[in-house]
Amino acid sequence: MLGLLGIGLALTAGIGLRIAAGALALMMAMMWAAEWPLASGSSNPVTDYHFIYAVVGVVLALTYAGHTWGLGRRWASLPLVQKNRWLI
Repeated sequence: MLGLLGIGLALTAGIGLRIAAGALALMMAMMWAAEWPLASGSSNPVTDYHFIYAVVGVVLALTYAGHTWGLGRRWASLPLVQKNRWLI
C-alpha cells in the first residue's frame, strides 16, 4: 500500500514520473497476476483496469505531463536531479 501511495503522490505532483511509471507498470502487472482473470471467468481476460492504469502512467511519463500540470519543471531544475537525470 505504501508503494501505491508513493506512486500516486509522484503522479499527482508530477515529479519522478519515469520511476513512478515503471513502478506503476510493474505493480499493476503483479496485481493483474494476483487476480488472474483467466481463472475467475472474466468477460475480458486480457484488458482490464490494471492494463489501462499502467498504460496511462507510461503515457503521462512519456509526454512529460508533470512539466505542464505539475511540479516537474521545478523538480528538474534541482541540482540533485540535474546530476541524476534518471530522477526526472
